[in-house]
Amino acid sequence: MLAENHDSNRWPGSLIAALVIAALVPAVCVLWFMSVAMRNERLAVQERMADVYSNQLTALQRQAEAFWKERTATLQNTTAPSPAERFAASVRAGVADAIVLFDSGGQLAYPAAASAPPSSDSTAGWAAAQELEFQRKDFPAAAAAYARIAESADSIHTRARALLAEAGALLKAGDKTAALIRLSQVAGDPTLRNAVSPQGFAIAPNAQLLILRTVPEVGPALRAGLSSGGERASNPGRLGEPAPPSLRERTLAALVSRLNNYSDASLPAAQRRFLMREVKAIAPGTDFPTLAAEDLAADYLEANAASPAGTKLQRTPLPRVWQLATANRSLVALFREEQLKADLEKLLAATALPNVRVTVLAPDEPFAGSKLLPPRDAGEFLPGWRLALTFNGDNPLATASARQTRFYLWAGLLVVVVIALLAWLVARTVNAQMRLARLKNELVSTVSHELKTPLASMRALVDTLAAGHYRDERQLREYLDLIAKENVRLSELIENFLTFSRQERGKQQFRFEPLEPARVVDEAVGALKEKLGAAHCSFAQQIEPGLPRIRGDANALSTVLINLLDNAYKYTEAEKRISARAYAQNGHVCFEVADNGIGFDRNEAKRIFDRFYQVDQSLTRQRGGCGLGLGIVQYIIRAHHGAVQVESEPGKGSTFRVTIPVDVNAQPATLDV
Repeated sequence: MLAENHDSNRWPGSLIAALVIAALVPAVCVLWFMSVAMRNERLAVQERMADVYSNQLTALQRQAEAFWKERTATLQNTTAPSPAERFAASVRAGVADAIVLFDSGGQLAYPAAASAPPSSDSTAGWAAAQELEFQRKDFPAAAAAYARIAESADSIHTRARALLAEAGALLKAGDKTAALIRLSQVAGDPTLRNAVSPQGFAIAPNAQLLILRTVPEVGPALRAGLSSGGERASNPGRLGEPAPPSLRERTLAALVSRLNNYSDASLPAAQRRFLMREVKAIAPGTDFPTLAAEDLAADYLEANAASPAGTKLQRTPLPRVWQLATANRSLVALFREEQLKADLEKLLAATALPNVRVTVLAPDEPFAGSKLLPPRDAGEFLPGWRLALTFNGDNPLATASARQTRFYLWAGLLVVVVIALLAWLVARTVNAQMRLARLKNELVSTVSHELKTPLASMRALVDTLAAGHYRDERQLREYLDLIAKENVRLSELIENFLTFSRQERGKQQFRFEPLEPARVVDEAVGALKEKLGAAHCSFAQQIEPGLPRIRGDANALSTVLINLLDNAYKYTEAEKRISARAYAQNGHVCFEVADNGIGFDRNEAKRIFDRFYQVDQSLTRQRGGCGLGLGIVQYIIRAHHGAVQVESEPGKGSTFRVTIPVDVNAQPATLDV
């Protein structure tokens, strides 16, 4: 009889729970340890990297201190014939954005106020000329009065001043040609180069500025008059030769050259700065490298900034401007914050680590970089200033940590996979052992039941005969026939069990040889001729003529058909209609056994070839057998590289179809499976 539990693939819930726990607990522990290890390794990597960058910051700090000492020494040691030239040299060298110079007595040396010229001895007529110009508005008369003063002047200062005033009156009178002649005379006469006004301002540069303001307004007619009038000028700068644009260009070049020439002691700082601005307004492309420094120094002095104490960088009243005094207090250097930062960053970037940018932070400036790399003080010469490192692109600290984290993560996942694989292997082993144990139990149960029935019948019959309890020879013959049948049944059971045992142990041996399909069918039908020839059984045999040979074990293949025919006989009711066919199809020979038996549904068809499985599983089933027949059939057919299929419908019978490849080699061979 079939064992009660036929689902060999279903595991007990307790086993599943134990396997899950056995795999899950170590996996969770490994993942927890991995997370702790990853966190610790990340912190360790970050700490090591932070030490490297901290050492880099220390080196940059020393470099910044060395830079500042060198900058201070350069400021201290810069020499020039005059304070103005020292100012220009320091600014052009880029050691400071501007400087303020003091003399040995602590008085301002540059930018200093203009100095007044010697008193003029030709002031007679000035009041009358100014009355004509400013009160009476008689500009031609005023111009003539200024001309007389210039002719009688015994001082270059008075003469230049009078000529400039005459040009102004002529411009007011509308005589631009005559005005330009006088302005050119003042600007081009070498003897008037150093003439200054009573306020201490150079007169010639002012004349050049008036020329630049006036020349663009000269038309063609005026240009011709200026050319002819130039012959009357004492030194008109050869006004008759070039056109006014050339006069403008020469005047602009001469004025720019003088403004950039800091050896000209007659040009005060305030006038120089004023003229630079005016020239840039007239000719925007003009370059004055020191103009920004002049403006910064003037703004510093206007802010009444106190001279810094000590030799460290300090704030000024000006926003984002810093000051530094030399040790002898003769110089105060001014630095714009953004320029100072740019100079320091450019210097430090040359020695910084790859993919790292050095950032110089002014006091109170926030830092938005990595918290793992806090800024470092820039040194004693830059109190409050800090040096910081920021990363170009990805943060190497985070990259290194992520790399180590990935390593531990993959290692942890690998361990978890190994644990899962081992758990799977253990589960397979346990399942195989359970399946084997279940198979043994089913085998013992089936053997005990199936052997017990024929043995009990035979024993009862033998006991009856031994006791002489029979009526006549006919009854004796019936009892002996029954004993023979039970003996055959017992032999078949034992043979099936032996075959099953050989298959399970891999000891089943087949002898492959070329076979005629008809021979296989005939041997199987002959073995069951008594059953198939019974009165209540209608058997039909159909073998297609000219079938190709197959290659296989004759006894094994006969066993296949015997089992199929025996099942057809066993599971068919009183009126049995059984057929056996053999035909060729697609390079195979097909053996087909059909019946009109009880049949089975699709769910049972999926398990019909399982060992010990029977369609009729009731305790009162009338059909014998142990459920090994179809399992043996499937095993033999697979060993012959064939296939077995079944089509069935409950109450309408079943059709089993076996396909064996056509023989392609007639040489006999022995194969152990």
